[in-house]
Amino acid sequence: MIQDIYPHVYKNAFQTGVTPADNDIIFSFEEDQVLMKDEHQFYRYHEISQESSCYYLFSIDDIKFFLADLTSLNHIKVSFRAMRSFENQMLGFAAITAWQLYRWIQDNKYCGKCGHPMDFDQKERAMRCPHCSNIVYPKISPAVIVGITNDKGQILVTKYAHGHYQSYALVAGFCEIGETIEETVKREVKEETGLDVTGIQYYKSQPWSFSSTLLFGFWCKAHGDSPIQMDENELRVARWANRDEDINSLDNASLTTEMIQYYKQG
Repeated sequence: MIQDIYPHVYKNAFQTGVTPADNDIIFSFEEDQVLMKDEHQFYRYHEISQESSCYYLFSIDDIKFFLADLTSLNHIKVSFRAMRSFENQMLGFAAITAWQLYRWIQDNKYCGKCGHPMDFDQKERAMRCPHCSNIVYPKISPAVIVGITNDKGQILVTKYAHGHYQSYALVAGFCEIGETIEETVKREVKEETGLDVTGIQYYKSQPWSFSSTLLFGFWCKAHGDSPIQMDENELRVARWANRDEDINSLDNASLTTEMIQYYKQG
């Protein structure tokens, strides 16, 4: 998965007063575009104006990563989605994590309570309103990825009705107010496929910065011969697949892909 960067060590402890060294990486974004030196390289601090305002994000090993406005430099623009399969997985993970923080900052320039400009908090990773003290933390939405198997040993695969991702996926959805994550599993499966499931077992989790979510993977069972009742507003495909079918996705970045591969390996 994209966050599996071992032996590199990701360090996200909040710090203030961190200054960049020459070889540290400076990220810059414009909406859904990553500003890069070229298609293989991000900017290093020694390559930008020393007067640029750099906001510290996190570190990986001894490399510190910062956010700055580099629009005045010669650059190319690359879709943030390309970070999913970037040639250097560690840097791809760093870039998309930085993009998630960039989107949070952009979405909270002004206080949603009183309209006053927001400031960076100096004690924790948050945006704080100096006028009314409203505080906003980075957006992290809990969601589930559900691997459903039946009595025949098949797995239920889906394809989304909308969006950019067109490969096979699993039932997925966001947690709603007032429900446990296990209740989310049951509700999402029922809403998208009409099936009732039992034997819910936790598998793994994954931070998924592309949608500012924290994904929880679960396995469960659908018994009997109840027909799939696909929600056509959410899905264009929902069917049972066998282990020997070609249902792999194009990369190994996601929890969904790992769960499908886990199933195929028996």
